[in-house]
Amino acid sequence: MVKKSTRVCFIFNPAADRNRSARHIEWLKNEAKERWIHFEIDITQKNQDVAELARSKATEFDIIVACGGDGTINNVVNGIAGTGVALGVLPIGSGNDFVKTARLDKTLPECLELIYQGETTPIDLIRIEGDREVWCANTTGIGLDGLANYYARSYRKLKGHIVYVLGALRAAFNFRGTYLKLVIDGTEYSSEYLMITVCNGKWEGGSFFVAPKADMMDGKIDLLTIDKISIPRVLSYLPRFRWGPSEHMRGVTQQQCKCVEFWSDVPLSVHNDGEFLGSDISHLKLTVHEKILEVVTPADY
Repeated sequence: MVKKSTRVCFIFNPAADRNRSARHIEWLKNEAKERWIHFEIDITQKNQDVAELARSKATEFDIIVACGGDGTINNVVNGIAGTGVALGVLPIGSGNDFVKTARLDKTLPECLELIYQGETTPIDLIRIEGDREVWCANTTGIGLDGLANYYARSYRKLKGHIVYVLGALRAAFNFRGTYLKLVIDGTEYSSEYLMITVCNGKWEGGSFFVAPKADMMDGKIDLLTIDKISIPRVLSYLPRFRWGPSEHMRGVTQQQCKCVEFWSDVPLSVHNDGEFLGSDISHLKLTVHEKILEVVTPADY
């Protein structure tokens, strides 16, 4: 195998996949030695600012590889967005939602080979402003969606999509919706909402197909809103989201837009790419930025 001169930095989260990812470190070291002249593996520490680490490495490397799940990808994206450095992914998390839309839901050797080949595709990102200022690569969940993420994080001994299902069930019994003002591409809406999910990707929570039409290169946000509905109806909808929202689901609306902004009199829980943003958020503006990030993808993506 010919060693390439592409400079590659792997940012490795040993806590990903419920602390099971560390078993891949030695494999990665051995494989990287065979493929690149210049590479570095940075193993992150608890409470480390991964976005800042990625930002600092962007001045030295051509590709920054997020080795972890959606949270690790989100942190790396927030460090390199707008720098011109490409994002690579080794999916070793428990949810791995971003990679499904980006067609990177492959084995680790296959993903490493894609990074070695170095084909990239420019994708959109969503800029979040207001009570928080961050980038979103996959989905942002507000209300029930954000609270479900908060609860899911408490199931530390479980693995996979079951933790998100349990989190959603618990959230359904603890959050009944609230009055929101929405402005979608300049048009104002006011109503009681249970949940708002702003999507760049198709999936979240490991198994919830929240935006079947989402395309990371179309310059659009796919917006899912759910009105305030009864608990029995919420519980009946949850398993059906494995196949995506249906026109027969009362109170569920899907649409595409460029920008969505909300205000709430009640502080809400919000997640961003599976990372909990907080439970004190009452105003956010989310705007799509077209093709702002190069991502290592299959050649036919």
